[in-house]
Amino acid sequence: MKAAPRLRRHKNHARTPLRDKKKKVLKGALLYGANASGKSNVIKAMAYAKEVITGESNLDYCPFLRSSHFSLVKDGSKKRDFTFEFCIKGEYYAYFFSVENNIIAEEELVHITPNSETKIYHRKIDKSKSVDTVVYSYTSDVEHISNNSEFLVFSKYTSPKKLFLTDSSEKIREFFRELELSKKKGSSEVDFSFLEFLMPAFLFFNFHLIIIFPESKYNSTLSDLSSGNGNCFDVIKNFDTGIEKLNSTEVPLNKFTTDQLEEIKSKITSSNKPYSFDLNEVDYLAEFIDETSSLKITKLTSIHKSKSGEEVIFDFEDESDGTKRIVDLLPTLSNDKKFPLTFVIDEFDRSLHPLLSIKLLKLFLETDSDDQLITTTHEAELLDNEILRRDEIWFVQKERDGSTQLYSLSDYSPRYDKDIHSAYLKGIFGGVPNLSGQ
Repeated sequence: MKAAPRLRRHKNHARTPLRDKKKKVLKGALLYGANASGKSNVIKAMAYAKEVITGESNLDYCPFLRSSHFSLVKDGSKKRDFTFEFCIKGEYYAYFFSVENNIIAEEELVHITPNSETKIYHRKIDKSKSVDTVVYSYTSDVEHISNNSEFLVFSKYTSPKKLFLTDSSEKIREFFRELELSKKKGSSEVDFSFLEFLMPAFLFFNFHLIIIFPESKYNSTLSDLSSGNGNCFDVIKNFDTGIEKLNSTEVPLNKFTTDQLEEIKSKITSSNKPYSFDLNEVDYLAEFIDETSSLKITKLTSIHKSKSGEEVIFDFEDESDGTKRIVDLLPTLSNDKKFPLTFVIDEFDRSLHPLLSIKLLKLFLETDSDDQLITTTHEAELLDNEILRRDEIWFVQKERDGSTQLYSLSDYSPRYDKDIHSAYLKGIFGGVPNLSGQ
């Protein structure tokens, strides 16, 4: 989300991760709206697009692209367009693709600078070529790409069911594998140098964009604790959950069947790293602890204190839904990566008391990082000028034709001393249920 011009409150919320310091990016954006207004569909659209881009899903099995999701549209075969703007290492990019009749109709990656826009590549169905076979035209403003023989061959054989960026991502992974081999062999015969121009988009969708749904679980708590990267969980005692700290407790191997143990060992061996898994709603971490490949399995536990001050161990699965939600969200407050992340969360406040939601949001907004949080919420208590900028508050409104519109509180330019919490509940900004029929 871009920062609106001329807003002076909470200046630390408007970051400048770009080399173009005139562009400011917001740390947070909260989406408000009535039930069935389309808030979750905004997040789902981003998630499905990410899955298609990264190759986790394909067009045939992507439910969000099915015509049944567009039943109110007269022509169910109309194009579905997806556009992302993002920054990587100080550079600004825009990526766009559209789907029509369950195939890729168009796709484009653009590098944006203060003075120009460079089309890295543009792919579009060439309707002048053939009616029987889908043929694409490819263009690029980058000479190294347009004249690269590998690019010309590679682009020609990208399936209509696949994004060129998806195919390129697979080639990027292959390139790194080939690079490792070339170090051993002394040279590489593969010239995929054009892929360096696609690397920013590959990195953003594969590593920088994190999407969290209400039922999503953070599956790395145990591995973080085991590797010493669990500092973010130290603040759990500040949320009045009764937990002093999180811990891992070793589980006897006889709790598992022989087949389960063999499968666990196989997973560790094939990945060459500890294996996190969920069994009967309990989180476990399995790892080999020495050269003899002795198997160790731990599970997540929580430490409470009794009235006498003694530590008491609880199974984490016995904690409340709200406590579990806090633990799932805490990693957003302490990014241990070497690069900024964009967290997109559906129902940020799920199972949380309003004061806990406020505390979590404040902690995130106060972190000195370029991490970004985009989330849907029903929690009106977060509508506070002391917490958020006006351009960080968005409303989702369902129109009469069934479409969804997003607009910012900054479009209304309310006074800074206005009670936006009360005004929102009165329906002044929209984004609330229409209960006039009662």
